Amino acid sequence: MKTTLPPLGLRLGFKAAAGIVQAVGPHRYRISDRIGNAAFALQPSVRQAAIRNYRSVLPGLTRREARRLAARSFREYARTAIDFLYLQNLSRTRVLAEMRVLGFESYVRERQLDGKPGIIVIFHHGSWDAPGPLSVANGIRFTSVMDDEGGEAGANLVRWARAEIGIEVVPASSSPRTLLRRLRAGNWVALVIDIPGNTPSVEVEFLGHQTRFSAAPGRLAAHTGAPLVPAVCVRTPNAGYLVELFPPISIGPDTDPAAALGQVIPVFEAAVRRWPEQWYPFRQDLFLDLPDS
Repeated sequence: MKTTLPPLGLRLGFKAAAGIVQAVGPHRYRISDRIGNAAFALQPSVRQAAIRNYRSVLPGLTRREARRLAARSFREYARTAIDFLYLQNLSRTRVLAEMRVLGFESYVRERQLDGKPGIIVIFHHGSWDAPGPLSVANGIRFTSVMDDEGGEAGANLVRWARAEIGIEVVPASSSPRTLLRRLRAGNWVALVIDIPGNTPSVEVEFLGHQTRFSAAPGRLAAHTGAPLVPAVCVRTPNAGYLVELFPPISIGPDTDPAAALGQVIPVFEAAVRRWPEQWYPFRQDLFLDLPDS
């Protein structure tokens, strides 16, 4: 699929910013943490939503503790944003050196060598962009989906940036047929499940509450026979990454999309409980069974 090129000035500016971020290396978070702190102070409604959502899933938290955790989450989200720049065309040597990887050889590499497709399933936690450069560094290119919402210039920049490192990105509105073709050709796709936007969704239980996740993973798995492979990527204290892939989950052809998701959700619930500060519960409407506030 052809990627619309952003203006030359925007592309050059992006590459220059990426080069600066890569040059400062682990010190990049000194920049992003200040941005995260400012966002926490200047967005009261988002801040209150995060505090509320944390307390709803971690009921032992006092409001003060939840506020402190929400502030860390804002900083971690800003770190994710600067990581997007940092990972842009990062050398293969640095990608492999900075990422500790579990499960890749067993659950992705073996299937890929056999020409079998798979669906990597991730959610907005940690640094969800990191598995892309890791896969490319290991000779595996995949297709991902980007929400249609947002400004066209920004969307084109993100699609171009990901295409530059070998990741095909398709808009959500045109993704079903494209993803089916890719999977039936033996290729891999990657899907973020927890913000479905305007695409088909299903209601599921997550962290003890009802929410809406994308129906696409379950539907694609049921139609193609490609398994769901849950993945989690978090930042580590040394400014590196831990990428963990979990055993493939086969989905029967008649399986309901919500039931299919129910088999991968425990992986993500465990990740939130282990690294709550790298979860981004910023939406007021995240949980459908909480009263409006």
